[in-house]
Amino acid sequence: MPPDRLAILLLCYEYPPIGGGGGVGARQYAEAWAAKGHEVTVVTSHADGLARRERVNGVEVVRVPTWGKKDRATSTGLSMAAYLLTGALHLLRHRATYRRIDILNTHFAVPTGPLGWLAGKLLRRPNVLTIIGGDIYDPTKSTSPHRHLILRKLNSFLMNAADRVIAISSDTRGRAERHYRVRRPIAVVNYAFLPPEGGVSVPPLAPDRYHLISVGRLIERKGFPYLIRALPLLPPDVHLLLLGDGPLDAELRRLAAELGVADRITFLGYRSTEEIHGWLRRADCYVLSSLHEGLGIVVQEAMYAGLPVVATDEGGQVDLIRTGRNGLLVKPGSAEQLAGAIDQLYRDRELGRTMGRNNRMDIEQYLAGPNSELYVTAFRELIAERVGPTPGPALR
Repeated sequence: MPPDRLAILLLCYEYPPIGGGGGVGARQYAEAWAAKGHEVTVVTSHADGLARRERVNGVEVVRVPTWGKKDRATSTGLSMAAYLLTGALHLLRHRATYRRIDILNTHFAVPTGPLGWLAGKLLRRPNVLTIIGGDIYDPTKSTSPHRHLILRKLNSFLMNAADRVIAISSDTRGRAERHYRVRRPIAVVNYAFLPPEGGVSVPPLAPDRYHLISVGRLIERKGFPYLIRALPLLPPDVHLLLLGDGPLDAELRRLAAELGVADRITFLGYRSTEEIHGWLRRADCYVLSSLHEGLGIVVQEAMYAGLPVVATDEGGQVDLIRTGRNGLLVKPGSAEQLAGAIDQLYRDRELGRTMGRNNRMDIEQYLAGPNSELYVTAFRELIAERVGPTPGPALR
């Protein structure tokens, strides 16, 4: 029988404060499991200014050396390859210690997947592979795995070699089934949401403005140019708070200046999770302009803050947003459609408030406590298969 207290090794090449939504999702599961009394160790990438090893909210975080990162928000091919190399060396060096674990959870087929496969073989433990979105499909990148034969074959191998595959959204599962030959069923467990324990005070906003907010890495997939191009189509008192950093920062600032809306955008740069929640509570409407998302964890954060959401309809966010109930969905790549949906909420403030109230109720189903138990059920099933069957509820 599986032990009551599981020892879980979570592998993820990015883990906050490094990376974006995938790392945030991994952290939320790790901390939720730790809060339930499980022993959780994370092996992730190191970056300047971070400890090599530390305990954070009950989770033992081990950061292996990497090189080639441009900043904390953006990984490169070199930095991902370095993580695989140094992560493998770390596991080999400490394999006697890690053999006390009960289960592996690997986040991202690419780049973490090969390390998870190696760890499963080396430690002789079941490996649950979590596929995120961009690791199997990114329409904005010529290097997206679904476009390349070798990466397609690698992803197919990793998904078929894993003891179980879990997708963070129905969209991610559909992409995996469409582009890769996956011979086993893929379960869908939307990323869990971990409410903030405390808030960070942020400055009050001008009461005579309608404040939009959007959060994410400043990269092409997030579609921020379309959001900025939507501003001239909206009333002049609509103001945008843009949180995040990345390679498109200067380009987005130039675009805002060219369109004459630079004074209607506040670029807030990288912010901690606590600060993000503070700014969300100040805003009037959340906008997700992404060309594609695996799920959109920040949409969950906006729901928790009680904001109405305008989002594109390409990606896992469609699992979260129901048009007319808690937000509005539009086609990606259209400033006009974004502006139209935003304007509808700008002019009908009561509709926005109703959607915000519905979001506060709807987010309950994604809370990390019950959601993370779906993973624990899968972990126990796989462990039991090694020593004999044990009953348990099935993943949805």
